[in-house]
Amino acid sequence: MTKRILVSNIMMLNERPRFEAEIRARGWEPVFPDVDQFLGEEACLGFAGQFDGWLAGDDRITRAVLEAHLPRLKGIAKWGTGLDSIDLAAAAELGIPVKNSPAAFSEAVAEVAIGYMLMLTRSLLAIDQGVRAGEWPKPRGLGLFGRTLGLIGYGAIGQGIARRARGCGMTIIAHDPPLAAAQPDMEGVTFMDVDALMAEADVVALACNLTAVNRHIVSTARLALMKPEAIVVNVGRGPLVDEAALIAALQAGRIAGAGLDVFEEEPLPMTSPLRFLPNVVLGSHNANNLQSAVEHVHANTLANLDLILGGSE
Repeated sequence: MTKRILVSNIMMLNERPRFEAEIRARGWEPVFPDVDQFLGEEACLGFAGQFDGWLAGDDRITRAVLEAHLPRLKGIAKWGTGLDSIDLAAAAELGIPVKNSPAAFSEAVAEVAIGYMLMLTRSLLAIDQGVRAGEWPKPRGLGLFGRTLGLIGYGAIGQGIARRARGCGMTIIAHDPPLAAAQPDMEGVTFMDVDALMAEADVVALACNLTAVNRHIVSTARLALMKPEAIVVNVGRGPLVDEAALIAALQAGRIAGAGLDVFEEEPLPMTSPLRFLPNVVLGSHNANNLQSAVEHVHANTLANLDLILGGSE
């Protein structure tokens, strides 16, 4: 019996003819649903019992979804690295393998993080907009040299940002309790608790996974600890930052700016105050979209599904 594959990740959907051919070449039957950014829980439940494998995106794959897809679903190959939209504990309990592509975007995302830092600390976006409007602005920037970068998360992405930041002459501090416990004397970085980091850093960059513990790790109270000339850069997950608290801090001038590739709600609503703040650089959850990295993840995601389905009847 031909195995049916649900393809719900945006990256493969954007190249449907290519991946329809690649999936059929493996002897599988692909199904491409209509997807905006991801499938919500209700939409996922609507496909229950129809598929043997899943090339998933940021779909809301809850315990209820996993249970409904059994016994036919043999496993999930997640496009990308983040797994926070999948109930991994339920998947393990139900015997549904979930595979991703760890660290695939570390260099790609690190580049964008540094880009946000430069744009904000040297007012590059404001200068560009001023010149386009017929002005000739000359804002005085603080830059990166000699300043302190505080990284919340010091995994592959955090370390990639740190390598680049050292080249700009920055001092690196980080908050990553598991890594600090395993390697407390790691060269080139000083580990500290998050409150101390928020108070000391000139740039706070979020580069960690989203968990129940670190949701809104950047809160009203922690934003109040920051220097008024400091900035926040988020290339992790939107809910790491309490967006309402960040907006209030920016509007009040309690911090100098923010570079945001991710948001609590995506796409960013048209009514979001972030759209109208001049000291904010906005992204489209696109920091990972480096051609070489994307091609690697395409290949690895298909290979992961090969491994999953290769062991099933």
